Amino acid sequence: MKNLYKYILFSLTVFFVSCEETIDIDTITSEPKVVIDGVLTNNSELNFIKLSYTRGFYSLDPNPAITDAVVTVTDDADNEVVYIHNPNNEPSKKGYYYPQTPYAGSIWTTYRLKVTVDGVDYTASETMLPVTKIDSLVVTIDEEEREDPDEEGEFYEVLFYAKEPQDRVDHYLFKFYKNGLTLRDFEGDIYFSEDEFLGEEISGIPTAGYYKLGQYAKVEMYSITREAFIYYNDLSNLLNNDGGMFTPPPANPRTNLSNGAFGYFQVSAVDIMEIEIK
Repeated sequence: MKNLYKYILFSLTVFFVSCEETIDIDTITSEPKVVIDGVLTNNSELNFIKLSYTRGFYSLDPNPAITDAVVTVTDDADNEVVYIHNPNNEPSKKGYYYPQTPYAGSIWTTYRLKVTVDGVDYTASETMLPVTKIDSLVVTIDEEEREDPDEEGEFYEVLFYAKEPQDRVDHYLFKFYKNGLTLRDFEGDIYFSEDEFLGEEISGIPTAGYYKLGQYAKVEMYSITREAFIYYNDLSNLLNNDGGMFTPPPANPRTNLSNGAFGYFQVSAVDIMEIEIK
């Protein structure tokens, strides 16, 4: 995506047929697996744990939400934070758990997640790494897009700039918003990169999508661990597996979660900047 690595985050059930042997998977009666999507940051407004079960191969329904789990996060000083399910009873937040009291993490602290579902414990741990500060966001016109915009007047592009520290190895996750709503080039896209690709300066890298005058663009830049980067890379490899004779069979993305749970517990520092298109 416009000079960034672009990966699509998705969930699906896969079966593989080799050229020598057919493997049949019982997609109807397979036991559902627990899916844990967790984010802990240094911004108390962004922290949540989302829990669900995998759905059947042929099901068109959303993944069933898990609403009766016990969820805690403990830091390396043994301070424990209890998460509660959907405290405001929002219909769109079924399966979402939030800290019982507002809580923000700290850089260089290790956090341990524990989720108990149906008497089974699922755990993960990760350390919060520092994030590069966003220096500025700049609005520019994409001349090619202006000639044939998807929507009238929507041809403004937002570039962002930052200094990339060279004294450590960094990996980043990027999220983009238009007027407070998540913005992607394609539904389900997720954008991340490593500092080796970005170089010493993040200089004029375009965000996803286009804007029109009067709209607001927001960029969130997260630090992620090498393990989180590998997790997203595995998802990309799974997506691009063409099933050919010389292509390895698909495999589940590597995760930091125990007991066979799908998903990832991501611990990140985040920097945020917003700009009006004018």
